[in-house]
Amino acid sequence: MKRPDPVRLQRLQDIAAMKRDAELAKLAVVAQSRARLLEALDGLTQAEEPLDAGSGPGLNRARLAHMRWIEGRRRVLNQRLALVNADYLAGRPAAMKAFGRAQVLDALVTREKARRKLPS
Repeated sequence: MKRPDPVRLQRLQDIAAMKRDAELAKLAVVAQSRARLLEALDGLTQAEEPLDAGSGPGLNRARLAHMRWIEGRRRVLNQRLALVNADYLAGRPAAMKAFGRAQVLDALVTREKARRKLPS
């Protein structure tokens, strides 16, 4: 069985590590964007105030207008969240593949180094 060239194997390992890091970085950016959108949605939920029966009509109109604004903003954020989730789901397989390749090459390099150290 032909043994792989150690220099070539090391280069492949380096390339796979760079690809893994790049794919994971892309995925991390999307995950951060997702987290910010979820925080904004949570903030909108906390900003909602129930209407009091004893408050005046002016205050009730202001609160209704604010609730309409919250609903519109929630709609926009949910649409963005759907797009970000789609990006995350689309990028995840590439990141997993790059991670797997890097793991396999790491194992191959480790095995070849151990094999070269053993007396023949």
